[in-house]
Amino acid sequence: MASGGSDFREKNAAGGSLMDELYQNLVRLSPKEQVPFRCIGCGACCKHVHMQVPVETLDAFRIVKHLQQQGEDIECMDDFWEQYTEPALLNECGYFVYFLKTQGPEEACIFLQDNRCRIHTVNPRACRIYPFVVDPKENGRYEYLVSYERKQHFKGSKVHVKTWMKKRFDEEDRAFLTADFDSAKELAQLLRKIPDERKKEAVMCFHWAKYGNFDMCKPFLPQYERNLKVLHEYLKELTE
Repeated sequence: MASGGSDFREKNAAGGSLMDELYQNLVRLSPKEQVPFRCIGCGACCKHVHMQVPVETLDAFRIVKHLQQQGEDIECMDDFWEQYTEPALLNECGYFVYFLKTQGPEEACIFLQDNRCRIHTVNPRACRIYPFVVDPKENGRYEYLVSYERKQHFKGSKVHVKTWMKKRFDEEDRAFLTADFDSAKELAQLLRKIPDERKKEAVMCFHWAKYGNFDMCKPFLPQYERNLKVLHEYLKELTE
């Protein structure tokens, strides 16, 4: 679902060509609009998606809990990142994100099995709200975009954008995205200020706080907000 499954505008402060590539097939639209869309279960949007399905921290937290319930050998968040994703730099400052790995000659999503998603009940926001994208704004509001890259989907009955998003973009998603968006600019600025000899330490801390340091038995958001504060303070120390 190249560029049509998730937003990276909250990382705009980090810069980089990756976001431009992700946004090139998107069209902005009003929440009141209706768009013809029908999923035919073909699995096409899950193929040829190398480095195109971003996985946010909240996505990973939900997926890990699901995989644990299914009996998979996943003890912590780091196990998931290592087995199922690969990192991508948004900017040379060290700000990075994760994408789902792909497999086979068709570069299919690693969770696509027999043409069906085996984590459908907890799939990433990128997949869950497809073909729409959420674009957070500094005033706390959101704008929506639609990806027309997979032309075969845009036929049949129309879906109401606001109703679609209300079902698939819940309060926890909104709270996470707001926290992530609000922290991105300052974290990127701090990363740019860190001396080269301390950059490795900073990137390791960045991963630990944003992606690794979570107790799977506790609620996600309080942990994420705490980690962002710790990360901010630690990066400030590294700049001094």
